[in-house]
Amino acid sequence: ITTMCDQIMPTLAAGKLADRADIYVEKGFFTPAHARKYLARARELGMALTAHVEQLSDSGGAEAALDMQPQSLDHLVYASDNVIRRLATQDTVAVLLPASDLYLRMPYPRARAMIDQGVTVALSTDFNPGTSPTQDLSLVGLLARLEMKMTLPEVIAAFTTGAARALGALDRDSLQVGKLCDFVAIEGSWRELFYAIGHHPVSACYRGGELLSTI
Repeated sequence: ITTMCDQIMPTLAAGKLADRADIYVEKGFFTPAHARKYLARARELGMALTAHVEQLSDSGGAEAALDMQPQSLDHLVYASDNVIRRLATQDTVAVLLPASDLYLRMPYPRARAMIDQGVTVALSTDFNPGTSPTQDLSLVGLLARLEMKMTLPEVIAAFTTGAARALGALDRDSLQVGKLCDFVAIEGSWRELFYAIGHHPVSACYRGGELLSTI
C-alpha cells in the first residue's frame, strides 16, 4: 500500500494511465485502514474511487470507503443496516454481482432493502476466472429478479442508468436531449427481458446515434 501510494499511483496519475482506483477489503486481504490510506491518496491525485467490500463478511470495508465518497461499491452481500442507510444519503452506487454469489454458493445482497431506502443500484457480471466466469447478462438479470426480489423495471434501470452512474458516465446515463445517444434495440417487448437464461434479444446496437451493428 505504501509503495502504491508513494510511487506507483503518482506515476499512473502523471501519465494519465489510470483515472479510477479500486481496492478489495476483506479478511485476509486488505484492511479498512489500508482502504482509507489508499483511497485518500487516489482522491488527492484526482482519481475516481471504488471498492469491492463486504463480499464474504462484514469487514468494515464499506464504512471506510464511504468516508471517501466513492463512485461505487461492489458486492455488499454483508452490508449492514447502517451501510445501507449511508448509501441512501450519498451518490455512491451499489454494484451488485449475483453471478459471483451463485458460483460461490453464498447469500445474495439485500437489493430490496437498498432500493426501498433510495440507494441507486447497478448490476454487473463480475466476470473473472475465479469466482464468476460468465459474461451472461441474462443470467445476472434473472438472478436479480429471482434471488434479490428486484422488479423488471428495476433490473433494466440497474443495467442502464445505474451502471452508467457507477462509472461516472452521466453524459450517457439516460436517453435525453444533450446526452450521448448510446442504446440497443431489442426484439419483442421489454416485458420479456431477463426471463430466459442465455437469451439476448438485441437486434441492433447504436453509438452516438449511429448504427454500429445488427444481429
